[in-house]
Amino acid sequence: MLTWTSDDQHRLETVRVVLTDRGLRASGHIVSAAMEAFGVAYTLLVDPEGRSRRLTVQSDSGTGERTLTLSRVPGGQWVADSGSGPRTLTQVEPALDIDLVASAFTNSLAIRRLGLHRNIGQANLTVASVGGADPEVTAVQHMYRTVSADSNGAVILYTGPMGERELTVDADGFVLHFPGLSDRLR
Repeated sequence: MLTWTSDDQHRLETVRVVLTDRGLRASGHIVSAAMEAFGVAYTLLVDPEGRSRRLTVQSDSGTGERTLTLSRVPGGQWVADSGSGPRTLTQVEPALDIDLVASAFTNSLAIRRLGLHRNIGQANLTVASVGGADPEVTAVQHMYRTVSADSNGAVILYTGPMGERELTVDADGFVLHFPGLSDRLR
């Protein structure tokens, strides 16, 4: 189990991560008591190469309940289903990673897939970004660059929708500290 809290203590994320030879499976929850309070339950599947395959999100907020299933089908197409039937999302087709906006955990996906927590490297990526309270999918650009890495983890420079931040990750590539978003408690 991994757990993060936001810098202002108004958001909590907890996720159970299972690593196998078939990839990664994560089941998580985010609770936010910020200006627009919401809760999110999610499951995420990642293949053995580190590519995101499916995200299922259930969110609750003052405006109602929403669900989304985002799946990458063989051939690279992303398909989203919010309960009104599947639709192909060509704008996120180049994405191999998913970023759940309020999640520190999902920022670990690209870092782990590319081994940036072990080796000096850099990547500019299109990411399938999914909102928290409103799980709409958009294509966004993330840049990750390893500043330093050792046996304890790495410092990664992130540039994306949240601006420029220096993330700290552990030896397994999971986020420890994401300034302006979250700090890991355990």
